[in-house]
Amino acid sequence: MTGRRLAGVAIAVLVLATLTGCPATEHRAEPTPTPSRASASASGEEPRPALATRASTDRPAYGGPPAGAPPSLGPLTLLHATVDLTPATPTVFSVPAAAAATPDGRVLVALRPVDSSPPRLATVSPDGAVTGAVDLPPFTDLADLHVLPDGRAVVVGALGPVDDAAGGYGLAVVDPATGQARTTVAVRFDRTVVIPYGRSAVSADGSRAYLFVTSIGRRQEFPEQLVAIDLDTGQVVGRRAVTDDIARVSVFPAKFEAAGLESRPGGGASLLLDASPVAARLERLPTLLPFDADLNPAGDPVRLTDLAEGAETQAVTTSADGTVFVVVEVRDGDWVLAVPDGGGAGPVLAQFPDPAHDYALEVEPAQEWALLPSLGGVRAIDLRTGEQPPPLDLGCAGGLHVRGIVPTAAGAAVFGECGAVAQRTALLWLVGP
Repeated sequence: MTGRRLAGVAIAVLVLATLTGCPATEHRAEPTPTPSRASASASGEEPRPALATRASTDRPAYGGPPAGAPPSLGPLTLLHATVDLTPATPTVFSVPAAAAATPDGRVLVALRPVDSSPPRLATVSPDGAVTGAVDLPPFTDLADLHVLPDGRAVVVGALGPVDDAAGGYGLAVVDPATGQARTTVAVRFDRTVVIPYGRSAVSADGSRAYLFVTSIGRRQEFPEQLVAIDLDTGQVVGRRAVTDDIARVSVFPAKFEAAGLESRPGGGASLLLDASPVAARLERLPTLLPFDADLNPAGDPVRLTDLAEGAETQAVTTSADGTVFVVVEVRDGDWVLAVPDGGGAGPVLAQFPDPAHDYALEVEPAQEWALLPSLGGVRAIDLRTGEQPPPLDLGCAGGLHVRGIVPTAAGAAVFGECGAVAQRTALLWLVGP
């Protein structure tokens, strides 16, 4: 999954950059205090208890690849195909916003045109050919893409008006061959006063989607919330305001500090956010909030580091057994961490001194090797030893922008752009051992 952020840019600039296809590492906005807490002392309210700032080391730590894991493919150091995505939207440049692999080896890519054309869903064959593309429902922003076991796509993002109803944040289940789609608006809002921001996850069996939805800019009155959607019917089957859950670990709302929403093997999802337990300090604390299939808290929050380490989440992904892998940026570089489902903070699996290329992460099912961006391409990292073979050059002479990395049966698919802004080309790279 892709990561995010740098600091100190106004929200309007951030949103404009996102919509115009600037780097996926989103700029951090300074957190806005929750009035009921940040102003407690000034209003005479009783001060809240101090929030925890130490790593959760009282639970089982990650112990390496699990028994019975599939065999490793080894480091992904070969480029098997470079796919020009232009045929999917031949008349206008389109940003490759998200990608996901199908069970039969194809790769689906959600494309966001830079003009007012509808977004599209492209299909790429295992050997690297664009074999089709269909229009998507009226998304005004594309946030994520998942694939169900039957090959249908789940596209997540901000939706414009659908079926004469107001838009909002939600998803569409789409047949990539025909374009037939069913939309579900999870949270409705007035688009003139709300800029939505969300994270999503889909259960391993494809039966349920989970969305975390918040807003930035001028606020409409809806709380930060988790929403569960039955993907067979398209109905919202659960909703939880997580304001109080987040307040257990942070004095500020999640907003852009929501780094990921990761599915859990027994149902439900874990929200990863960079919490601010101390209002007077700039340091954040990567923290997991687990929820069960009914959206009830499933145990205590898990703090991945100490606050003093100043870690900020850059990328996150999850394995089939529920282990959450995270890239965090610290003062002297980047760390790769892992938290097993139901477990706690553990050792640093690998570190690298390249914070400019830490915003995407793919971990193979064997949990032995990871793949991250690098200058000019991608780099493999051995999660058992920290070994890092020479990076793989993707053959872009200049202007490479890797937007994300997703696993495939044969290795991984890297998506992004190549070239100067005025001449950039949307590309998909298929890499393997």
